[in-house]
Amino acid sequence: MIKRGEFQRNFLHKLQVLTLCFHIGSNVFPYEILQLAPNIEKLVVCDCSFKEIFCFDSLNVDEAGLLLQLKVLCLESLPELVSIGLENSLIQPLLGNLETLEVIGCSSLKDLFTSSTARSLTRLKRMEIKRCYSIEEIVSKEGGESHEEGIIFPQLKCLKLEGLRKLRSFYKGSLLSFPSLEELSVINCKWMETLCPGTLKADKLVQVQLKESSDAIKLENDLNSTMREAFREEVCFQLFSWNMIDIGVCCCYNAKYTALG
Repeated sequence: MIKRGEFQRNFLHKLQVLTLCFHIGSNVFPYEILQLAPNIEKLVVCDCSFKEIFCFDSLNVDEAGLLLQLKVLCLESLPELVSIGLENSLIQPLLGNLETLEVIGCSSLKDLFTSSTARSLTRLKRMEIKRCYSIEEIVSKEGGESHEEGIIFPQLKCLKLEGLRKLRSFYKGSLLSFPSLEELSVINCKWMETLCPGTLKADKLVQVQLKESSDAIKLENDLNSTMREAFREEVCFQLFSWNMIDIGVCCCYNAKYTALG
């Protein structure tokens, strides 16, 4: 009914929260719906087959202020999503107001956004990325980016990374800074040794949760050292477990044939 224009033009102007679920196969995000609700502060997109969210090429005058009030963006159960589209120049104005970004169950994403887009997220306070099994890094470096450039998330207070099987790092640049970070959890990200191979700053952070069933670890050293130590302990534990399984199999095999002999 909304797409067919069966509402009065200003009917949805007071709407603040919008959840879009399209169970019928469609890989084109219906951004014309957003034009009818220009003042939404929270957008949830779930259970859809979209390959990209913000993929439009041009906007007319009426759409120029699209999503300028958006503070919360939640993307969930989008198995075919390959790009959010935050790099689109037409969507850049919304980035300065975004406070919460949640991406859950989007199994085809390789990364979330580029480093230049990350630098535009100056008001982001919460980021939660879960069960995105193809993600290898959260922020990707751009071709012309110098080695000295870094990324600062000035207001990010909470960062949760969970069930990211292929994640290697948050950002591969020389500097990653979280001056306001107070809550960090990195759970079931078995290939990630550290958030950033270069300098990692999180001066307010006093603990980090690295296992779902255990308490948070107090930071006695810097965050990089703590994560690397936990990573090495986990690798050693897995190697030990695999060796014990091999020994158990060999013992059973030998016992079987000894008995037969």
